[in-house]
Amino acid sequence: MSASECFITPGCFPDNVVAYTSTRCGGVSGKALKNNFFQGAGSTGDYLGLNVGAHVGDDIINVSQNRARLPYSERITWLEQRHGSTVVTLPSVSVIADASFSSSSAHFCAVMTADCVPVLISDRNGKEVAAIHAGWKGIEANIISNAVAYFSSKPSQLIAWIGPAICGQCYEVNETLAAKFLQYKNSVKPKTEADKYCLDLPHIANQQLTHIGVSQIEQSHLCTYCRSDWFYSHRKATHNKYAATGRIVSVIGLR
Repeated sequence: MSASECFITPGCFPDNVVAYTSTRCGGVSGKALKNNFFQGAGSTGDYLGLNVGAHVGDDIINVSQNRARLPYSERITWLEQRHGSTVVTLPSVSVIADASFSSSSAHFCAVMTADCVPVLISDRNGKEVAAIHAGWKGIEANIISNAVAYFSSKPSQLIAWIGPAICGQCYEVNETLAAKFLQYKNSVKPKTEADKYCLDLPHIANQQLTHIGVSQIEQSHLCTYCRSDWFYSHRKATHNKYAATGRIVSVIGLR
């Protein structure tokens, strides 16, 4: 994995596969920086940087300009994500989904996140790709296995990259939510406070991929909450009493 000023680039995919995750760097939108956190005004939220989310209250002109700055921006299909388990094959009439699959160099897959887990997948020959938005609801609903099923290659012939997401130490949940994932080893850890647990979604995503049969998995090991100076974090924005925040995007496509 390499990091340019504005993009995180996994190094695990074939040469003909384009893959990256954006950061907050290089955008046109946002408010002023104060006390080491990106301060919004009123309900406008925390958008400073390369926000690509058109649904979070930011100026749509700024968002459009930010999206145009992305590599291969003209090939990206933007989904209307719903925290579900729907996967679409590109090109698609409907873009209401949380994952997309493509075997065409004209159509790049992309998912927006701000703490949820982005998963990018390619076959070893670089002929098919997919991007997955895996929040806890999507992970519980098996969106990762749903997306893997779209590939003609066997899971053992796939490569997966788990991008920047909130880490297991920062994602605090209640007992009800933690109980949904107790079957995943070392993914739920109790805190000293009653009814408080730490949930490791990137680790769960890794275990789901392994269970499916994907053997080559690379983790970014980047936490959106710890590095809210570099990434958008919905939870960090909430803790700092902002009504909204921006979104990064994870993109994968064929040259």
